[in-house]
Amino acid sequence: MKINWKIRLKNPYFYIGLAAVILASVGAKPEMFTSWPVFAEKIRELFGSPFLLGCVFVAVVGYINDPTTAGLSDSPRVMKYKKTSDGGQS
Repeated sequence: MKINWKIRLKNPYFYIGLAAVILASVGAKPEMFTSWPVFAEKIRELFGSPFLLGCVFVAVVGYINDPTTAGLSDSPRVMKYKKTSDGGQS
């Protein structure tokens, strides 16, 4: 499995998408974020549930996967990138 992490981690949209996938896979609701004690309780529930952890794992793998390649690896072309394909530094 070869993924060009340097490029992905430079892109702020990677983090937005990753957060959205994780929140959706655990069934996040607005009331989870009303106070720190409620948030901490929900985090404890997440780590206490193999099913929820499995959902997060599957969602993250699906998000990271490049559907244009076989398996989980990036294409050889993407592996050569030093910057994003539009030439920017994001």
